[in-house]
Amino acid sequence: MRKAMRESPERTLAALASIGYTDVELLWSFQNFGQSIKAVKASLKATGLKAPSAHMAPETILTEWERRCAEAKDLGMTYLTAPSLPAEANKSIDVVKLWATRFNNAGEVARRYGLWLALHNEPNHEKPIMGQKPMEVFLAETDPKLVRFQLDVGNMLMGGGDPMAFLQRYRERCWSFHLKNVVADRTKDTELAKGTFDVRAFLAAVPQLDKKPCFVEQEGSGDELASARENFAYLRGLRW
Repeated sequence: MRKAMRESPERTLAALASIGYTDVELLWSFQNFGQSIKAVKASLKATGLKAPSAHMAPETILTEWERRCAEAKDLGMTYLTAPSLPAEANKSIDVVKLWATRFNNAGEVARRYGLWLALHNEPNHEKPIMGQKPMEVFLAETDPKLVRFQLDVGNMLMGGGDPMAFLQRYRERCWSFHLKNVVADRTKDTELAKGTFDVRAFLAAVPQLDKKPCFVEQEGSGDELASARENFAYLRGLRW
């Protein structure tokens, strides 16, 4: 909802609540579209929405981390999630390992605030570096008691990966999800009902799904609100 949020955060959140959404994921990396933490809290209260997670730049864990954890706790959040590692990690497994250590350290701080630090995958994470996939290295190097993982199924598909196989292998690490579907050639995302990935089968395979935040994400929509309505209707109608 990036375009709509830039135009009017309050009106956009109210529209999402009226559709039936209960949760939203904040974009701290976009400075909450000009809203202060106080304003965000007021908007959430006014609409009845909850924000269990926010996306933030990974460098956040290196600067004023405790203050950001305190803000997240004040907003009633559970997760602070980095959408990716810095660009330097795209070329070096050693850098991936360095950031894994940093996540472990920051995750320990987050736990003191009752929060979880998490990492989210991008399409390029499916590209091996020196024969190893970055996310597999990251998960091997991080402590599951301190760091969790947000699986973006669409991003994994666009990178050439298999979200279902990943879930089966790392089911104990995946505690949050971006629900995103893709067109047949995996070059872009689309509405959940129109994509090629079996979202229903995937969700049915997630253990304790009711305890794990799931966020609809469609980055290439021509009409964000219309897509949000369509995606909600599709998910509401799923049965297994």
